[in-house]
Amino acid sequence: MSSTIELDDDSPVHPGEHHDHGLSDRRYFNIFFALVAITALEISTYWWDDVFNADTKKIAVPTLIILMVVKFFMVALYFMHLKFDSPMLKRIFYSGMVLAIAVYAIALSAMNFWTDSGVNQFNDPPPAVTPTTLVATGG
Repeated sequence: MSSTIELDDDSPVHPGEHHDHGLSDRRYFNIFFALVAITALEISTYWWDDVFNADTKKIAVPTLIILMVVKFFMVALYFMHLKFDSPMLKRIFYSGMVLAIAVYAIALSAMNFWTDSGVNQFNDPPPAVTPTTLVATGG
C-alpha cells in the first residue's frame, strides 16, 4: 500500500480514474506499532496493583477507557480508511457509532442504576409461605 498513483482501468464508470490510498507502507507500520504499544500498556494495567503496592482501579479504569477510544479511532481512521472517505460516509459512520453508544448506555443504566419500584411484577420473588398464608389460601 504505497502512496504511488494508481489508475483504475477496471472501473466501467470512470476508467483511468486516479486513486490515492493515502498513507505509505511505513506510515501503516508506524500506526501498527503504536497500536501494539497501546495494547501492551492496556495489558500492563493487570499488574499495576502488584507493582505500585496500591489499589490502582481509580487510575486504571479511566486510563483503559482513554486508550480504548484512542485505539478505536486509530483503527477506524487509518485501517478502515475512514480518514480518506467522503464526508457523507464519515457522518453515517459516526452517527451509527453515537446511536450504538446511546443504546448501550441506556441498557447499562437500566441494568445497574434503576431500582425496583416495589410493585409485584414477574421478576419479583414469590411471597414467603407462613402458616397464616396457608390458612388464608386454603392450602
